[in-house]
Amino acid sequence: MDSFKEQALKEYSSDTKTVRRCKDGKPFWNTYSTQFMYAPEFFFPKIPGTKECIFVVTDSMGREHTFTEDSSVAPLTPIWNDISPGIAELKVYAVHGANGEKYLAGARSFCKMDPFPGRESLPERACSYKDCAAKAFDYVFNDDTTQYWLTHGLPKPDYYHNVYPSKMISSLVKAMLSYGELVPEKHEEALKIATNAADYLLSITYGEDSALAGLPPTYSFKGLDKEIVDKNAPAADRRKHLLMSIYPASAGSAYLLLEKATGDKKYLNAATKIAEYYKNNVLESGSWYLLINEKDGKPESPNHCAEFSILEFLNSYYKRTGDECWHILERNYFSHLGKTYFENYNWEGQFEDSTLSTNYNNLTHLNADKMIRYITENFSDDAEMIEFAEELMRFVEDQFVVWGDFAPWNQFLNPAEKWYSPAVLEQYYWYVPIDGSTAMVALAFLNMYEVTKDELYLEKALALGDSITRMQNPESGVIPTHWMTTDCSTVLKNFWMNCHIGSAYAMKELAKATGEI
Repeated sequence: MDSFKEQALKEYSSDTKTVRRCKDGKPFWNTYSTQFMYAPEFFFPKIPGTKECIFVVTDSMGREHTFTEDSSVAPLTPIWNDISPGIAELKVYAVHGANGEKYLAGARSFCKMDPFPGRESLPERACSYKDCAAKAFDYVFNDDTTQYWLTHGLPKPDYYHNVYPSKMISSLVKAMLSYGELVPEKHEEALKIATNAADYLLSITYGEDSALAGLPPTYSFKGLDKEIVDKNAPAADRRKHLLMSIYPASAGSAYLLLEKATGDKKYLNAATKIAEYYKNNVLESGSWYLLINEKDGKPESPNHCAEFSILEFLNSYYKRTGDECWHILERNYFSHLGKTYFENYNWEGQFEDSTLSTNYNNLTHLNADKMIRYITENFSDDAEMIEFAEELMRFVEDQFVVWGDFAPWNQFLNPAEKWYSPAVLEQYYWYVPIDGSTAMVALAFLNMYEVTKDELYLEKALALGDSITRMQNPESGVIPTHWMTTDCSTVLKNFWMNCHIGSAYAMKELAKATGEI
């Protein structure tokens, strides 16, 4: 047996390497979870007079696996390795102390996911990480949606994701600045694309008479084909009067990079206005309201921001200005994130095209990945924080990584189409394999390897990276967003350029880690 596969199997059923045990008053985060890779535990009520509880799991092969505990809440570690992957049914019986009768304390179904098979058991990568990254960045530069910025200084009208300007333009600016460094002969054109896109974002920024003065909008139909946008991005029209407070930070980070590249202070000024908004509107919790009405600047819901892009922007702005107030704001926000995630484990998905969720209803890995990176970069000598990051990495793999087969009851699964793995699912509301998600988790595994030197993390990072190379179209260099149609690398459906850019960055980092760059 491959040593990494064997190590992974031991960890999946370990008493110590678990995903957030719900003991000591910690909440049950997995109420809405449907699939698991590490041995889970579930909440079932205690029946008075219980002597012991019998746990019975019937796996996908029809085999029964049994163990007993003194509580109706216990992890399935004693039998986890014996349960076959696939849909399983769990029943917990409470044995009454007085007469030995059994009462059903609870039951639930779940899918046990395929374990990490070892990289040697997976298909080889299609090309080097360096070549994959180069082709991916070339695609971004040469794509007509990007070139439109160069020739027109405007968003391409029929690319419907341009309706999310803060998100998409921020990603493009950063990509073009990196591309200009990677391909010096294209530096001027790449920089022109970046400045044209940023200047357009400045042109649609809320004016001084607005309650959101200085902030770039989350949604904008300006210059776009509204019929195409409404058909493909209906959420934008429903929310066009709103601002999501997480996205100005992304724009602010892009402005700071652009100011460094050009020396033009207008980009610093734009970043300053965004920073000032965060400073002037911070809540006592250290966070901000997530959805804001553009008409009066008041919140539309009680949800608070739980997105790391704000933390990263505040950190960058503090480094740029040296003003301690931004460092304080950053620390306070990190404290809020700690209370939200460290204590509650509510990894809420916050997306511009998804509805808001109640606690644990729509978990995602995105902020978990960013938390891992922040911890490994800022707390590498703190054993307790690194231990938390390791548990967090298990959560990400457990809930979102697919090494083999997808859960057969996935509501989006089409038996007539091929879904590709290894891959990473995005969020409970959109539980499908996404290239950008696969890239982010690959980097999270790499972050954990760099700080722990546990080579299993590196093997998992490279396995996901290998998958991205296989999914890339070898001719065009495009990495499809959704890996859920047989022809996804040749017929792009619902393609997100920012996800492709994220994959390009991840390939570049894997190339560095393996000595290719």
